[in-house]
Amino acid sequence: MRERRNPFLLLLFIGISIIATLMFGGGMTQKMKIDVFSETGELKESEKEWLLLLNKGDTFKFRAQDEQSARTKVREGRADLAVKLTGDDYRIIAVKESPNAQLAEQHIRTVFERELELRAVSAAAGDEKGFRSRIDTYLEEPPLTLQVKGTDGEELLRYDMGLQLMFGFSLFLVMLTIGFKVNTITKDKITGIWSRLILSPVRKSEIYFGHLLYSTMIGIVQITVVFLIFRYAFNFGLGHRYGLLLLVIALYSMTIVAMCILLAGILRTPEKFNMLFPSIVPIMPLVSGVYMPPGTITSPILLGVAEIFPITHAMEALTGIAIYDNGIGELWLPLSKLILIAVLCMGIGINLMERRHV
Repeated sequence: MRERRNPFLLLLFIGISIIATLMFGGGMTQKMKIDVFSETGELKESEKEWLLLLNKGDTFKFRAQDEQSARTKVREGRADLAVKLTGDDYRIIAVKESPNAQLAEQHIRTVFERELELRAVSAAAGDEKGFRSRIDTYLEEPPLTLQVKGTDGEELLRYDMGLQLMFGFSLFLVMLTIGFKVNTITKDKITGIWSRLILSPVRKSEIYFGHLLYSTMIGIVQITVVFLIFRYAFNFGLGHRYGLLLLVIALYSMTIVAMCILLAGILRTPEKFNMLFPSIVPIMPLVSGVYMPPGTITSPILLGVAEIFPITHAMEALTGIAIYDNGIGELWLPLSKLILIAVLCMGIGINLMERRHV
């Protein structure tokens, strides 16, 4: 009834999850766009051939642009670099050092060196068209090929950082939603509503169960809606084990509810909870490495601290399902940790709330 009368908070966090993922993760699955221009204005035929050669890759997308617009984007920081073609040579236009500019320069240099070497050799052979044709045929069926596989013999999977960020933002923001819902218990105790409910025929266990089920269902709905939007509106690959995804979502939401009850029991008043909870929650995904590629955090201390945060184990389970197609056999460890954290936090939290209730 509360959500039907005032669904603003739930809709707000769903919207923030979508916007944050699109802003920070949407570009990770797309090619980096680089403007290319010529000193003569429009690209010549030879320069258009270079443009086609530069676009034979999976990382960068080179596009023709007028010089003024390309330089303005670089100067204003809206682009890391631009490329100026000068016949069979090029110039990199950049105002700062960046990893993207270095990778792009390496790709451009490799393309130019390879093509100029082929042109020189074909010109020396005397039959340029025939030589290039033989080279192309030779490269289609090379005598030596390289295959890369994992230690288990399976094909290596490309890690989807955009998908990880979508999971991370969704799990992070649902903590805020659930936390403010759980804080309703503390508000009811302070305002006297809890005492009136105790005098009613409803048992105390039923009151707690109602609050916890309500908060858990809100979390499940919020995460599920975000996942469905990204699956069908933005074509994010979530794998095909939707039942396991729903199981992880439910266990994570239940664990966050338990964690919020523990914090509410420690902080005692709704004002303290509203002040400290939004300051504590953002630390969890940072320590857990949610916003960084796997293996970035190597400190044993940080890795140990991250083990007590539910978002660490939920992220491990979700990425395992969506990216590596893990089944329940591979997920038992992170799911067991979620259940353990939920049981400990729930038991201690309810005990503290009952002891401190006057």
